[in-house]
Amino acid sequence: MTECEKLANCSFVSCCDAYERSTAAKGFVSMYCKGNRMNDCVRKKLSNTFGKDVVPKNMMPNGSPLPGTQTDDWDERALHFRRYLG
Repeated sequence: MTECEKLANCSFVSCCDAYERSTAAKGFVSMYCKGNRMNDCVRKKLSNTFGKDVVPKNMMPNGSPLPGTQTDDWDERALHFRRYLG
């Protein structure tokens, strides 16, 4: 399977060194960025709908914030999109 065309510039993959090395992050990358859930990625859908600037840096591919982070500074479109998909 090919990898996501957005992978090289994805802030999820590059935002947090400690999280990138975690087993969970590797699992998300394996499933969503290089695997069968590529088209389910909330980040990708949000970017395709509103543009990459609306995608929060701390949003995981499933639409949840990175553990230990908040959604307080998320664009309203990202919050609404997440609720709609969830």
